[in-house]
Amino acid sequence: MSDKKHHAEEAAIRKLDAEWSKAAQDKDLDRVITFYAKDGSVVWPENPAARGHAAIRARWEAAYKSTPDLYLRFEPTHIEVSEDGDMASDFGVVYFAPNVKPDDTQNVGKYLVVWQRQNGAWKVLYDCYNMNGTNNPVKQ
Repeated sequence: MSDKKHHAEEAAIRKLDAEWSKAAQDKDLDRVITFYAKDGSVVWPENPAARGHAAIRARWEAAYKSTPDLYLRFEPTHIEVSEDGDMASDFGVVYFAPNVKPDDTQNVGKYLVVWQRQNGAWKVLYDCYNMNGTNNPVKQ
């Protein structure tokens, strides 16, 4: 893959990350699910893996129900696209808080997402994260 093509694919994934993060923050569950492949999986802490749109939707619904004012934001720090342009890994920072106001403390973690090109569109095949622990909060 040429450098130009690689940069274009990386930019496309960064744009998708921003849209996905906004949908998650807005609690737009219908939109959140559209980012996942039909056979995609979420692998979140303290939960069994969930595979497929119905299971992923249930996992997100449970997260929103258990924390109605959940704040969630994720930012990619490193994206790698395969030579053939069909797979990509997306590593970054995730910020969580039960109810964020401008000066609230957030918990920080990291995530790894595997994207797969399906029918010309990037879709999330695997979505996993873990937190850095309670000793690493940040003020927003």
